[in-house]
Amino acid sequence: MTVTSKQLLAALSSLCFAGCAYASDDRADIVVRGIVPEEVESVAGSLTIIGPTALARMQPISVKEVLRRVPGVQVVDEDAFGLKLNISVRGLSARRSGRTLLLEDGVPIQPAPYADPSAHYYPPLHRVERIEVRKGSAQVLFGPQSIGGVVNFVTDAVPDRLLIEGAAQIGTRSFHSLDASLGIGNDAFGIRLDAVHKQGDGIRDYHGTRVDEIAVKTRMAIDDRHSLTVKGSYYAEGSRLTEGGLNEARFAISPYYNPFRNDWFSLDRIAGQVVHDWSIGTNATLSTQVFYTRTYRASYRQADTSVDAMTANPATGCVGGARTDYERFAALCGNKMRPRAFSFWGVEPRLQFEWSALGVTNEAIIGARAHFETTNRKRYNGLTPDARETSAETLLRDDNDIGTQSYAAYFQNVFSVGDIHITPGVRAERTETTNRARTANFVAIDRTSASSQTLVLPGVGLTWTPSDTLTAFAGIHKGFAPPRPDRDFNPTAPFNAVRPERSTETEVGFRFRPRPGVTVESTLFEMELSELIVEGSLVGGRSGTFVNAGKARHRGLEGTATAAIGPIQLGLTCSYLFEAQFLTDVEEVTRGVKGNRIPYAPKQLIDASIGYRHPRGVDLELGINYVGEQFANASNTRMVSPDGLNGTVPARTIVRTSVNYRLPKSRLQLFATVENFFDNAYIASRVDGLFAGPARRMLVGVRIVP
Repeated sequence: MTVTSKQLLAALSSLCFAGCAYASDDRADIVVRGIVPEEVESVAGSLTIIGPTALARMQPISVKEVLRRVPGVQVVDEDAFGLKLNISVRGLSARRSGRTLLLEDGVPIQPAPYADPSAHYYPPLHRVERIEVRKGSAQVLFGPQSIGGVVNFVTDAVPDRLLIEGAAQIGTRSFHSLDASLGIGNDAFGIRLDAVHKQGDGIRDYHGTRVDEIAVKTRMAIDDRHSLTVKGSYYAEGSRLTEGGLNEARFAISPYYNPFRNDWFSLDRIAGQVVHDWSIGTNATLSTQVFYTRTYRASYRQADTSVDAMTANPATGCVGGARTDYERFAALCGNKMRPRAFSFWGVEPRLQFEWSALGVTNEAIIGARAHFETTNRKRYNGLTPDARETSAETLLRDDNDIGTQSYAAYFQNVFSVGDIHITPGVRAERTETTNRARTANFVAIDRTSASSQTLVLPGVGLTWTPSDTLTAFAGIHKGFAPPRPDRDFNPTAPFNAVRPERSTETEVGFRFRPRPGVTVESTLFEMELSELIVEGSLVGGRSGTFVNAGKARHRGLEGTATAAIGPIQLGLTCSYLFEAQFLTDVEEVTRGVKGNRIPYAPKQLIDASIGYRHPRGVDLELGINYVGEQFANASNTRMVSPDGLNGTVPARTIVRTSVNYRLPKSRLQLFATVENFFDNAYIASRVDGLFAGPARRMLVGVRIVP
């Protein structure tokens, strides 16, 4: 009997929605700080934990391969290393993960979490203990971006003994990496040092990337009640990354062609965190953290379809209509430079305590946060593709100074009565933003706009645990996304006031552990969104501005299931987003899109894996990842346009494999990974033209393990 791909996907979907669960087989061993409570049975919302055992089995090339195993999560390919991380949760915008809150040990990692949450960094996986993904009513404890979900990277703990670990890898497209972890400690003090170097040619021609990071983390027990953790890191990236896609003709010749050989992206980042933990008696802990991050990034690209005058250069032949064919004239036309500097710091005390009254046991969390960030955004236009800010005839196009301050307070309490846990919570947040435009569209204007919002975001969750194996949950909460300041002003037009995006989100589901080694979780959800924030150019407005675009609704079913049957491990994650549509037209902004599907919101996401563990140290895994068809614009255009911007993004299926072998009586582990095993060429997105997903990638390596 022949089984078609559609029959296979239907069978996988049926199995998945019989129930879905944790993507982790090692949550019981978690001992480091995260955003998930130890008693996960009381969590009133969907939850995924990918722990150290699962990460070691995957040997992922980047974080993309890990997050694709989370229900409801799509990661859109752009670069081979996943550094330009495009995460979509439940059909929300994937562009630079702007609708997903990314944390490292509870601290935001986006360059400016309020004013510019574009993701350009995640902590290297060799120093990540586990990855937590939370959705549901507990999001009121975190902010900003409390709509789609929260992804927290929990880094490895400071050792209490001698630590020597590391790995070396080589692979296709000139890939190689080295990482090392060194540490020492005892019950009173410990320190660890992590370093990584990674380099490779990326997805497209002339698309090389280099990444280096060094991080240090210390822990000190001051006395029986007080401890101090201090962490710092420096990260640097240099990439021949282009954000210019291809037109249909060029893509048909070679999906990996790159005519923008002078495009360049660089980033350096310094981050620090200090955490003081105070055990107040036996049932209360006060944890206070202070954090700081400084990011500088610069991109030089001839990479979009703008008709800015300064990109034309009659002396080289880049004139008139020639500028609409960027592939053919990339070596003749000018470029656009975007140097940007970001910094933010904050302080956050959080008190967690247990109490009881009238026979009801309670666990409460009370916290507050003050957060301050500054951003300087410049844009220069030059006449040649390799021009820089100081080149002859380069002009300053835009110059913005953006400042944000936010003050938040939150409270959550878990009321436990027998098998029932009721968890109300609320977050109040006051945000003030100023945007000073010194230069706009080559004109010195020195104008300042200001906005402020005060929001109260309630939420409540309910769990029922009738047995040790079953938990049912439900929850509802309000969420918000802060308005992003316009980066490009029209000097002759009034300021564009954008309101916060708001949401009402509901979940109902269950977690089930029918037997040891088998986990099942399934969640039905609905998101009602209002005051949608979209970039003006995506809906027919001005590029570089943001507008509110009415209402939308997302509804879906998602979950995972895992099973360990002797030496065999099975995993299945699937999502069915049966509704993701615009509910309104708003004047010219989204006219004609009411009832249309949200762009880049596929109906089906499926990830399936089967693993085998041999008692002699061999660990094998085979996986399949499927993403359904998507629309590339709000008009749901199916007809392909010659420039590559319009048309659908077809469904795609890719296969991965990995193998690990622990040498007998040794601390050495050999491993190999293949992504896109059958070397399928596929469209990843149509943002700024056609982008291909990575071709087949292979790597082999050796690791020193504990």
